[in-house]
Amino acid sequence: MKRRTFITFLGLFTSIGVILALFVLGVLFNQDVTLSAVISCIFIAVIAFILYSIELVRNDSNKEIEDSLELSYKEVLNHGDIGIITYNENFEITFMSDFFEKRNMEHIGEKILNWLPELQDMLANEGNIQTVIINDEKFLIRKIANAFVLIFKNITAEYDLDKRLDDEAIVLGLLNYDNYDELSMSEDELSYINANIKVPVIDYFKSFGVLYKTLKNNRLLLIMHEETFSKIRNDRFSILNKVRKVAKEGNVDVTISMAFASGNNDLDELDENVESLIELAQTRGGDQVVVKEAGNDATFYGGTTEAREKQSKTKVRVTANALKDLIEKSSNVIIVGHRDMDADCIGSAMCVANISMSLDKKTYIITRSGGIDPMINEVMIKYSKQLEEKHTFISETDALDLYNEDSLVVMVDHHSAGQSNGSNLLKLAKRIIIIDHHRRKADLDVVAMMMYIEAAASSATEITVEFLPYFSKNIEIVPEEANIMYLGILIDTDHFRMRTGSRTFDVAKQLRRYGADPMVCDDLAQDSYPALLQRSKIINSGKIYGSKIIVAPTYEGQFSRTTASQACDILVKSKGIEAAFVICNNEKDEVIVSARSKGKINVQVIMEKMHGGGHMTAAGMQVADSSVGKIENELLKVLDEYFEGERNESNTVN
Repeated sequence: MKRRTFITFLGLFTSIGVILALFVLGVLFNQDVTLSAVISCIFIAVIAFILYSIELVRNDSNKEIEDSLELSYKEVLNHGDIGIITYNENFEITFMSDFFEKRNMEHIGEKILNWLPELQDMLANEGNIQTVIINDEKFLIRKIANAFVLIFKNITAEYDLDKRLDDEAIVLGLLNYDNYDELSMSEDELSYINANIKVPVIDYFKSFGVLYKTLKNNRLLLIMHEETFSKIRNDRFSILNKVRKVAKEGNVDVTISMAFASGNNDLDELDENVESLIELAQTRGGDQVVVKEAGNDATFYGGTTEAREKQSKTKVRVTANALKDLIEKSSNVIIVGHRDMDADCIGSAMCVANISMSLDKKTYIITRSGGIDPMINEVMIKYSKQLEEKHTFISETDALDLYNEDSLVVMVDHHSAGQSNGSNLLKLAKRIIIIDHHRRKADLDVVAMMMYIEAAASSATEITVEFLPYFSKNIEIVPEEANIMYLGILIDTDHFRMRTGSRTFDVAKQLRRYGADPMVCDDLAQDSYPALLQRSKIINSGKIYGSKIIVAPTYEGQFSRTTASQACDILVKSKGIEAAFVICNNEKDEVIVSARSKGKINVQVIMEKMHGGGHMTAAGMQVADSSVGKIENELLKVLDEYFEGERNESNTVN
């Protein structure tokens, strides 16, 4: 347009120039140029008229094109089901396209947030895309950068299609009857379990339309759509509570574990995932559900009862034979424990070392890295002569020098590289065994050849001592070692008051035969007067949370993990108290948390939310680069969430 106007004016100026030239010629040379001037004026007028007419035609043509484009633009918006809103700096709507008029949405002059408050973050420049639902329609809203414009796209059809595909996605499940194969049951007990547990379980899933298949006496395969699984999930897997209640009434030791895997169209991968999830549920003690969607963390439901002691020792024998085979095929054995090794960690490490040495393997225990709890460190100093005659204690640096591809690394009393006193070694190791009694975490950071995690065991020492009868008779446990092993069980069970079963006492009896002296061990477990003062300081810092929990944050001083645990044991024994949490700094200025429960509150779940772990009734964590106050605030927030979940759900969400 500008170019055409320029050409028009250029023609006019040229014509005027011609007239002026003729006029000058007439004056200077006294020539009669009147006729030429008249002819020129007529010519110029004709030229101007023609140019003007052309401009009018062009303007009319442009208007037609613009009108046509505007009409096409509107049709495009309508075809794409797209709407446009403009607004001013006060977020007041100044324009709404026909898209909104058709939907009876008339909000011109109104503030956007009064109509759609969910757009607050977007308008505050915290994002430029958001999905909202208005009158049962779904809209994708895009904010244009550096402009007061919002574009609405109707995505109802796409949204409904995606939801349908999600609802029809396959969810694969496994259900396991815990302890069923290991119980010695009479006909009456079998009949009771079949009629009152198995039949109701099948009826429960049939009521949701789940396809099920019996794999063996103690396991069911469950196949369903995501929509069906959502209904079961919203029911909070209430069958868990029913089975637990019926089993208790019939005095049968059967619970159920369930695992569900989703988010993957590959059935082989779903099958692998659900198999590993059911194993995870059982190693955590059973009586719970594990749910995992591909790409997300596992979620746990239930787990409100402590793991039950297994009656059969078949698994122990099979595991002992597997351990023997792996040790015999190794060039040497390196045993690692958790940081700040306690009596149970040291005791189980020595037990595994004795097994390895009985098979004529060079064996090393990492104790000179990662720290040792002061109480057990005093015991090791006291017994240093006897212990150093038998064992080779090394640092992690030494272990890295001794390591080769055929080395076997055995983790005792923990199953996380982050907690290990040999974390760098674990990064290199190709052959790793895990022996632990803490409930298994969902996110293992170690790839193990063999993993033996018995959440029902009182201690790692109990697990390892049970292996001894399946090895050669020339294993010699000296009394000093037996005392340390016995001490590990004594402390972990709070003097046989917590998490003890018949097998715990069998192991204690076995240690007595090796020379363990309960009176000596009880004396070794006693606190010094300074330690007693420290424990009292922790106890005095206790505060009541709610009505049944004590939280004891101690802001000043440094305390051993044993001192913190003992203080927590005392606090939880208070009348009317169901759980206690001690928060303090250790000698390395790390923040440690010790948690204890009488059984109604699952402290393991609470600690796992803070990246710790343990048992339902005894758990803990430690973290560097933090403060007691920060961890206290985090704990209080987790406790709020835990009890809010308990108020709203029939099964606890972990």
